[in-house]
Amino acid sequence: MAYHLHIERGKENPVALSEWRAAIDGTQDVRLFAAAAHTITNPETKEVISVNSREGDAEVFFPESGRWHSVFRWYGHSIEFAVRFPTTETSHPVWQAAVALATRLSAVIRGDEGEGYDLQTGRWLESDYARHWGAAPEKA
Repeated sequence: MAYHLHIERGKENPVALSEWRAAIDGTQDVRLFAAAAHTITNPETKEVISVNSREGDAEVFFPESGRWHSVFRWYGHSIEFAVRFPTTETSHPVWQAAVALATRLSAVIRGDEGEGYDLQTGRWLESDYARHWGAAPEKA
């Protein structure tokens, strides 16, 4: 199961849907998800699974495959996305899109535990790490 990150500004300054849409419109290789449902086929059973899309869902273009993938979900105050890659892999299309969107929204990227991530390096911010986990991570 993937870990989720959130693009957010805090509860006192939530990201409005209109702001989210404007950020998407101004970001290359990101677009609103237009279909009524997200559909995937189980490769083993061939069962088709569909989940209704939500207003504000967005997808990212992956140049290597030439395909769009559903990535972002807007939740009324922040945006959530699954991370299936090391966040320090800053060339990953999802990380690049998340950073561009967070920058446009004057927001930060946080993990499920509230830890912050550096937009340039993808590493945990030491101050946030220490606050949540009790000690700073070792430098790589």
